[in-house]
Amino acid sequence: MKNPRPLLRHLALLLAAAAAIVVLILEVGGAGASPAVGPAIVPQSPAKGAPVPATEEPLTVVFSCPGFVYEEGEEIEPEEEEEGEEAPSIGPPVLGGGEEYGVHFSTAPTVNAAGQLSTAPFGEAGEGSAEPIKGSAGLCSSEIELPKTPNPATLFEGTIYWQPFRESAVSPDGVEVGSVSSFVVFPHVEEPELTFREQIFAGYLTKVGFYYEAELGGAVVQLQMFEGSAWKTIAEAPGSNSGENAFFFKVKEAGHHLFRVLVLGVGGKPDLGLEPVVKVIRKPTKQRVTSAADDGAYVAASSKQREEWPITFGVGGGGTVLRNVQLEAETICKGPTKAQDVTIEIPAHLLHAKIAPDGTVFGVSETKGPEVWTVTLSGSIFAGRFQGELSISHANCSGYRTIDAILKRTVKT
Repeated sequence: MKNPRPLLRHLALLLAAAAAIVVLILEVGGAGASPAVGPAIVPQSPAKGAPVPATEEPLTVVFSCPGFVYEEGEEIEPEEEEEGEEAPSIGPPVLGGGEEYGVHFSTAPTVNAAGQLSTAPFGEAGEGSAEPIKGSAGLCSSEIELPKTPNPATLFEGTIYWQPFRESAVSPDGVEVGSVSSFVVFPHVEEPELTFREQIFAGYLTKVGFYYEAELGGAVVQLQMFEGSAWKTIAEAPGSNSGENAFFFKVKEAGHHLFRVLVLGVGGKPDLGLEPVVKVIRKPTKQRVTSAADDGAYVAASSKQREEWPITFGVGGGGTVLRNVQLEAETICKGPTKAQDVTIEIPAHLLHAKIAPDGTVFGVSETKGPEVWTVTLSGSIFAGRFQGELSISHANCSGYRTIDAILKRTVKT
């Protein structure tokens, strides 16, 4: 008599496989143009059409990524028996998990014949891998980095469409897709701060700092002041990847003034206007910190610097103007790699700068010729001593030098 055990064993495997497939099919939802054998792939967050701030950090999406039938079970050959052959049976299916999932990102909602979103214009960067979220019930995340050209990532603007998918040997197209979702990215600069000196006097040059947690290289940063009924640009500088810009400008009239920073992309778009700031510009006072006692020639306070790294300039007009600053500044010209950087000593010259009633001094000058070098000076004078900093820049070269100088006539010989 034929042994029933092999038949029962194969029957049990077949029933188990059938049960697994039935359970998965019962959970099926619309998964796109490709028919799904497993449960639906559903976008979770961000919500469709949600606004998302641009950032240099990758943007994250979340979607369902349940277990599914990746491949049908293989045929199981029956064991040979003396009394005859059994019909072949099908083994359990191969189940898939998070590693088979991914996401396509695009700036257009169009899908191909299989219902899958393209990755244009991101290319390879537009296909994100899936990462199972620990502690969740069948959820995965994926990321996309915003492009950094032609504009910085923080200035990216527009709708990004995204679609989760999974690879599947069961589907005729080799892939099963979820529905297409989207989010809207808007330009955003992290933690912008516009800093002013405590006192700013009308008619005197001053320095304003703009600090931010972003890489703005490639953008243009403008400082604007509200005049009449419109914003007017009063200073401009290239965006920086170091997170700061310095502006030197002069306001003619005293009073309350409204300032803001405008960040511009290539060709002026997008333009991102940041929160305006009110600053009081003071009328110059007759009372001054400096006087004729501060007039005269100045030299480095350090005897070593006077010999090896001299500084010379003068103060005149009863402590109202600083003239003819001359010194050398250590300057680094950046090469293609850090090893190719070149350090040189560059002569710096500033013709003159007005001294404000509180003793502060700010000056800017540019050299003439094919190579334009920009020299800036900031500091203050008190009791015959000047302390401050000079910077010099041209193209990929920049340098600076701290200054501590005293009246030459007070130097002990």
